[in-house]
Amino acid sequence: MILYKIRQCLIVIGFVFLFSGVCLAKDRINLMLIPLESPSTMYKRFLPLKRYLEKRLNISIEMRVARRSSEVIKALKDGSADIAYLCPTLYVEAQDIVSIVPLVKLKINGSSYYRSVILVRDDSFIKKTIDINDGSFVYGRYACPGSGLLPEIMLKRIGITEDTMIDIAKLGSDQSAITAVLARMFDATAVADMIAKSYIGKGLRPLRYSYYIPQYLFVIRDSVGLPMIKELRQALLSVNNSPDRKQILGSIADGVDGLDPADDHDYDIVRVLM
Repeated sequence: MILYKIRQCLIVIGFVFLFSGVCLAKDRINLMLIPLESPSTMYKRFLPLKRYLEKRLNISIEMRVARRSSEVIKALKDGSADIAYLCPTLYVEAQDIVSIVPLVKLKINGSSYYRSVILVRDDSFIKKTIDINDGSFVYGRYACPGSGLLPEIMLKRIGITEDTMIDIAKLGSDQSAITAVLARMFDATAVADMIAKSYIGKGLRPLRYSYYIPQYLFVIRDSVGLPMIKELRQALLSVNNSPDRKQILGSIADGVDGLDPADDHDYDIVRVLM
């Protein structure tokens, strides 16, 4: 009889811990952002969305900006990040390492696809892409397709490689790469068209555009459970119907005007290119 009561007490205690753990998981989630810009700038860009989700879901969101892209994958793997904002190539890489589910992808000017653009100065001697062979090239955030994979493919298709160019560098930041070209330290760079938009006609001109690929996306660890995954996806998509949609999303990047559901097969083109 005593053993039976002890067992019943242990079962009750177990249920208390189990359900309290679920509640705690829903009361607070961790969001990590890839470092496309300085941490303060990235935090400011995503703050309106963070506040919207907190109010919509009645939870607390701890938002952090990674120092380098590889830290995001590590955080998803060890559980210190529940949600992450990734570029397409980082998503493909992360999916081979940790079990994640794509939630939504950005829409910019009504489209959830984007491309890379090679940029040169307005007064540059470079008139055709092949002219880069006689100059220098600087990569920004090489880990992401708009700044790394896609321009590398564009250059290789016409026979331009690191061995053929006079000088080449990888700075790790799109802003740094653009600044280096404007400062005449390098002749050309390449970034996602959504980033380039702010500089075209203001010292830089487009030279060549790449294939279109799916936009940056939000992902979630599948270990958080299907109910939470569905809840977060619905909350993110609900921004599209919010009267404050432009204020919530507009600060993420120029032209961001909505979110589309994201599916793994959307990124098959990225896998092929990689």
